[in-house]
Amino acid sequence: MSQGTVFPNFSGLREDLADVISIVDNKNTPVTSTARKGADITNPGVFSWQADEYKDPSFDGVLTNADVATFDDASSTRALLSGRAMKFRRSIKVDDFTQISDIAGIGKNKAFAHSVSKSLVELKRDIESAVCSDRDSQEQASTNPYRTRGLGSWISNSAQTDLPVPAAFRTPAASINTTATASLIETEVQAVLQSMYQVTGTMSSMMLVCGPELKRAFTNFTRFAGGTDHKAGLSIRTFSQSAESKKIVASIDSFHGDFGVLDIVPSLFLAKDQAEASQLRRGYVLSADMIELRYGRRPRFQELEDMGGGKRALVDAIAALVCMNPKGLAKFAATS
Repeated sequence: MSQGTVFPNFSGLREDLADVISIVDNKNTPVTSTARKGADITNPGVFSWQADEYKDPSFDGVLTNADVATFDDASSTRALLSGRAMKFRRSIKVDDFTQISDIAGIGKNKAFAHSVSKSLVELKRDIESAVCSDRDSQEQASTNPYRTRGLGSWISNSAQTDLPVPAAFRTPAASINTTATASLIETEVQAVLQSMYQVTGTMSSMMLVCGPELKRAFTNFTRFAGGTDHKAGLSIRTFSQSAESKKIVASIDSFHGDFGVLDIVPSLFLAKDQAEASQLRRGYVLSADMIELRYGRRPRFQELEDMGGGKRALVDAIAALVCMNPKGLAKFAATS
């Protein structure tokens, strides 16, 4: 009776290792990739820009015989907004044995170059996490480094601790939705868009960068569920494609509201300083002309001295997020 084939464990057999390295974590960085790049920062500690708005219309009329007695100050509605830059850095070291080894998926004498390439991607993800966080800006003191303000702090109806946004340019409360994601309905999204329209007076295409659970909430707008339990429950879904295609398209990538269009882009780098539940439910409604990424130093590679233990280097950048006028942005900030 056959016992099957047993592969002999001969001495000297080479390991059959595929010449590839698989990285499952390949997340996109939509905010830093799409934000326009502003002017270089010359004072990273504190830099400023101006925001303004139009005064309310005046339509009471003027007497035909009235001389000019009062004058408007066109600059009275103008305010100064300020931000800080922060330094990002990844350090690299590859020892001599690793560098001269023939590594599957990398090659011989290529471990250092591979580490540099990987660290540059990680640096970009560091910047994305900072600009999409809830962290306020911070002045350097003692062991606390400079920090730039994240979108979660810029888009706020209350004053920030550091370099607060003037009250006239804070995000309206109606533009910040905190409804539990599972309970979010279409009319609440319309209300956020209406609030933005009442500020800007324009209807445009905007990007909603959002966590996975918020993305699914938008898809669920196409579904109706009824009943009180799993037996009596009724689930009705609307479809835009023909049944003859024999496929279900269960995805909403664009929301067309009464006051604008949201292009929905998922991200896994939102509110990284908060609990995972908040990260998955967070969303920022961004206009292309309202945010900038400014650099004091663009991402660079610098090789350091080999002190005997192997090749060393760093990749770093000095960057800051600029919200030109937070009043024109919006946020979904559910915690449940």
